[in-house]
Amino acid sequence: MRYVQPVLRFYQVQVSRAEEILAWMEAVADNGVTFWTSSGDRCLPREEWLTAIQAWMQEVWRTIKWRVSFSIRFDDLPGVSLYFSVDQFNDDENLFRIGTLLDFEFKDERHLVEPTIQRLSVLGRTLYPLTRPWLGCLDEAFSDSILSRDVRKLRLTHIGWVNFFGPAYVEKYGRDFLLGLPGHKTELLPDGGVFHQLSPAFVARSEQEAKALRRQVIAYCADHGRKVTCQAPYVIPGLTPQPQPREPGTDAEVRAYLQQALATTLVLTDGTRVKPVFIPWEELTSGQRQMALEAIKQAAIAEIKRPGRQRIRFEFNAIPDELDLMLADLAGRDNPDFEWVDVAMGGGL
Repeated sequence: MRYVQPVLRFYQVQVSRAEEILAWMEAVADNGVTFWTSSGDRCLPREEWLTAIQAWMQEVWRTIKWRVSFSIRFDDLPGVSLYFSVDQFNDDENLFRIGTLLDFEFKDERHLVEPTIQRLSVLGRTLYPLTRPWLGCLDEAFSDSILSRDVRKLRLTHIGWVNFFGPAYVEKYGRDFLLGLPGHKTELLPDGGVFHQLSPAFVARSEQEAKALRRQVIAYCADHGRKVTCQAPYVIPGLTPQPQPREPGTDAEVRAYLQQALATTLVLTDGTRVKPVFIPWEELTSGQRQMALEAIKQAAIAEIKRPGRQRIRFEFNAIPDELDLMLADLAGRDNPDFEWVDVAMGGGL
């Protein structure tokens, strides 16, 4: 990992006037933040903010309706420059972001990761009631797979390190489901929304703990018929302690894990049956790998034998050659009703 890009994103915020963005800036500044020009070459006094916002909103853009962009810095972290950006893509779609890039290669900024992300979390709590987003997420930029068009359709596709579910999401998915998300903290917000935080820290205390939490979140959503991605909390070399060498699990433990891992089946709206399966191949003995192959084979046969024609998709965190060959022999590579794919997911024994 050469860098990390923590970013707070609020989707579908309630904004139409420069004065509303001015109120957001004032709330951010009250949390020990100074505003600078977008290039970061000059600190902006408060009396210039409204004029600067209006100038941004009056600019003509080819692909979006308008954009407002500034640089910001925390008073107690002057070496970290962040962007403050509001993009109005069209009349119906917008995105508000505050984020930065912390480098690990050319200059070691790992010590700034946790202080920066914790301050962004505070800003999220401050800004949520002012911006009134449909959905909010504080996460690593490349791990956050949420698309604006999905938010407009109230889709739930990703669970970040910190999440804000607006009233529309609560109405669709249910307060009990969202408050029941595994993690460090969930609470009901004053507007009827739900706040959720996966772990106390953005940086994982151990790789095993991080995998277990991600797996728990994905399984919880799958049990409720929702397929999500989850990459937080993050294992960062130099910050997360390295794991001690571990002994392979017993055959009984592996057998029990396989039974649990293969028990979940998601049914998509088109009738496709999806089985997400995480197998920690590198942690298994040769005998346990064979055990895993046989368990997957039996699960695949059971799906194929189900009455009626149904499309089947197995999703794996990794597909070793022996698994690929076994499934090809079983179902054929050109079978339109059976496929197996490699996808990013969290998990492990």
